[in-house]
Amino acid sequence: MITSIFNDSFEFLGSTAMMLVAALLLDRLLGEPKSWHPLIWFGRWVDYCRHGLQLPLSVDSFNQRLLGVAAWCAAVLPCLLALLFLYWLLPDWLDTALSVLILYFSIGWQSLREHALAIATPLSLGQLDEARFAVSRIVSRDTQNLTESDVAKAGIESVLENGSDAIFAPIFWFLILGAPGALVYRLANTLDAMWGYKTRELLYFGWFAARFDDVLNYLPARLVVYTYAACGKWTQALRSAGKEEVRWKSPNAGPVMAAGAGALNVKLGGETPYFGKIETRPVLGEGDAPTPLHLEKAIGLVDKSVYLWGLLICILI
Repeated sequence: MITSIFNDSFEFLGSTAMMLVAALLLDRLLGEPKSWHPLIWFGRWVDYCRHGLQLPLSVDSFNQRLLGVAAWCAAVLPCLLALLFLYWLLPDWLDTALSVLILYFSIGWQSLREHALAIATPLSLGQLDEARFAVSRIVSRDTQNLTESDVAKAGIESVLENGSDAIFAPIFWFLILGAPGALVYRLANTLDAMWGYKTRELLYFGWFAARFDDVLNYLPARLVVYTYAACGKWTQALRSAGKEEVRWKSPNAGPVMAAGAGALNVKLGGETPYFGKIETRPVLGEGDAPTPLHLEKAIGLVDKSVYLWGLLICILI
C-alpha cells in the first residue's frame, strides 16, 4: 500500500506538466543565476570551438559553411551526449530533478521581466537617460538619442520577441523531446546569438547556426502568435501577423512581434536608428504610438501567455 502511494506520487511529480510548473516556479523565485549560469561556461566553449575551426576569410564560402556546421556540432553534441549519459546513469527520481533543472536553466521568464521592468520603471517616472541605458543592455541599436516613445518601442519589441525565444520555444521542445530537446534548443539559440550575424566574419561560418535556430523556432513562434492573440485583441493580432511584410527580420521574429503589437493595439517597427544611420522597417501592428504604459502591458501579455500555456499543459498532459 505504502509502496503504491509512493510510486503514484513519484509518477505525478515526474509528469511533464509538474516538471514544467516546478521549473517555472524556480525561475520566478530564483531568477537567472548571474555569475555561474551554465551558458556562461558554454559561451567559453563556443569561443574555443570557433577559434579552433574557423579558417581565414579567404577560404571559400562553401567550406566556411561546412566548418560552421562542424563547429556547431562540436559545441552542442558533447553537451547532449553528457546529458543522455547522466539519464542512463542516474535513478529515476534524479532524472526528474535533472529535467526540472535543465528546463529551469533553459527558460528566461524572470530575467526577461527584470530587464523589461528596468526600462519601464524609470520611463514611467520620466527618467529617460536611465531608461535609455537599460534598453541599451538588451537591444543592438543606438539608444543615446531615443525619445520616450522610441525607448518604449525598443523595449516592447524585445519583450515580445524574447518571450517567444526565451520562454515558449524551450517549453515547446521540452514537451516534444523532454529535457534533451530544451537543452539543444537553448544551446542552438545561444549559438545563433553569438554566430548568427551577417558580418564579414560570420556571414558564412554562422550560416548554419542562424538557419538551425530559425527551424527550431518556426513552430513555437506560430503558437506564440496565437497565444498573444488569445491574450489580447484576437482579430487585430492575427491580422497584423498575417501581413507579408512583417517577415523582414526573420521568418519568426517579425510575425511574433506583429501579433504582440496587434494584441496590444500599438504600432512598432518603422524608422529606427542603428549607430549613425536610420533603418526603415515595416510597421508592425496597428493602433497607438508606443508609450511606457504599452511596455508594462507587453510584460503583462507575456505573463498571461505563460499562465495560459501552463494551464493548458496541466489540463491536456
